[in-house]
Amino acid sequence: MTKITTDDILKGAVNLYANSGFENFSIRKLGSHINISHSVIYHYYENESKLLKAMFEYASRELGRKRRDLPQPKDAVQMLQERIVFQIDNSELIVAVLKYYLSHRPDFEQHSDGFIPDKSTLHIEEVLEYGVSTGQFVVKNIQDDAKIIAHSINGFLLEYYPYTPTLQEKEELVTKITNFLVRALSAK
Repeated sequence: MTKITTDDILKGAVNLYANSGFENFSIRKLGSHINISHSVIYHYYENESKLLKAMFEYASRELGRKRRDLPQPKDAVQMLQERIVFQIDNSELIVAVLKYYLSHRPDFEQHSDGFIPDKSTLHIEEVLEYGVSTGQFVVKNIQDDAKIIAHSINGFLLEYYPYTPTLQEKEELVTKITNFLVRALSAK
């Protein structure tokens, strides 16, 4: 018999939540989904709210860890392209985070530009800062532009998920998004 870990529970919660959302999620359904008794889940998390918050934090940490492991690109365009690929390749984690955010918006601090969670655009801010520093991009407000770009990419993820694009579809989508953004960011 394999010992269940909190990571097993959280991975299962990410998968179920990304696919079903808040309205169709329950600890009982999660137990069935990962093939354990729901009472085992209650051993680790006293209620659904605490489990979902832990799932959100787990998914956010995983995304941060994976982003930090990305190789240093040769230029800003390549970096942008790699971040778009990263978003598509990690769509399950991202969709779970987005759906959690959308269903728990009052739990997030409101900023001057909305309720966007902390660090949610960091991956794109890094691209824009690098592009500005190398002279490849012209950006007036890195945070604002990063927010718009991240939301645009996330819209594609929400539209496609749980469909996994073929390699050719993914390459075409990444190329189209990259080319569009580079035209906008390179305008003088």
